[in-house]
Amino acid sequence: MKKRSPLTTRGAVLAGGSVALVAGGMLLADGFLIVLGLCGVVLLILAWLLGRISLKKMETKLMMPHRVSAGIPFDLELTLYNHRALFDGFNTEVRLNLLGAGGRKDGGASVEALAPWTASGSAARLKQQVTVRGRGFTESHPVQLTSSFPLGLFKLHRQLEIHHELTITPRPIVPLELNSDGSMHDAVPRSGCAAGHTFGEPRGIRPWQAGDSARHIHWPASARALARGHTLRVREYDPPGFHPDHCHVVFHSFATGGELLREDRFERALSLLAGSLTELQTNGIPWVLSADFNHWEPILCTSRKQLVECLCRLARVRRARGTEAHDLEQTLRSVSSDHTLMIISDMAPESWQHLLSKHPHTLIVDIRQVKYRNRTLQAATA
Repeated sequence: MKKRSPLTTRGAVLAGGSVALVAGGMLLADGFLIVLGLCGVVLLILAWLLGRISLKKMETKLMMPHRVSAGIPFDLELTLYNHRALFDGFNTEVRLNLLGAGGRKDGGASVEALAPWTASGSAARLKQQVTVRGRGFTESHPVQLTSSFPLGLFKLHRQLEIHHELTITPRPIVPLELNSDGSMHDAVPRSGCAAGHTFGEPRGIRPWQAGDSARHIHWPASARALARGHTLRVREYDPPGFHPDHCHVVFHSFATGGELLREDRFERALSLLAGSLTELQTNGIPWVLSADFNHWEPILCTSRKQLVECLCRLARVRRARGTEAHDLEQTLRSVSSDHTLMIISDMAPESWQHLLSKHPHTLIVDIRQVKYRNRTLQAATA
């Protein structure tokens, strides 16, 4: 790639005019024109030197989370430090590139800021919310400092690198199939089974405590307690009960019939997978993940910590190449009949449904339900 000249339009005009004055003075034997042209050249040299000095001993520091989700805003603080003792910095532009989607340019985000004046021994800070569109993992972020000081004759650049480990997990999208037709519940629900945000079995009545919701106040008991000089009374519930069965999630990229491979569908499927795993863990349902990109090695999750570790692993995975039909069939047959089977693929169900074995509780997630540009997506934060 051809290196771009640091001269701006204003600088090019001054340089051309200075050269023309020197040449004209020599041809006409006019010393005044020669001196005027040389003054322009000296001005260019001084401007270039001051511009280089203005970028020296300038450092940047980045503060942001080490783990974020794609498509979900997070807070970022970028600080520009001037470590020089005497020379202030003026009109310093800072550009930070955050890589996403495995390092692809279309999946990352950039932060641009202008520091009009950075005093010597001081710093300038920028705080804003940033959204990264694609998943990925990186340990360093390129930063470019640009300055047109002092007269806008040159636009000089300096490349820096900030070391800050960043894991961008897939954007969690809860599949429509997961919350329809009672898919989250066992075929034979047990007593006390309730939805995630409803009350469980009544336990008793206790005194009101800070943080209790007003909906839980038992007003008849509170009236009697207040009449005796006591505080409000609150109805207490046991946690709502969920079915104890596991959910076995199978993710694959197998298809027959010469279906076109699309990389964007793999990213969508990972988002559906992340949303499904998060929803299952939120509802207290343990799950096992078997995926071709992990060589069909099962991943068990029974806690929030294991969920976070799995999501971080999804940030680095690559699409499996050459998934075999017999491997998928063997994985499907290994699922226990007591567990709910959930299948997620980046291929249309019609191209692999014929491989399904008979299972009493099977849930198929259709990849064609999601379009990233649709603003009505159902998303859940990880």
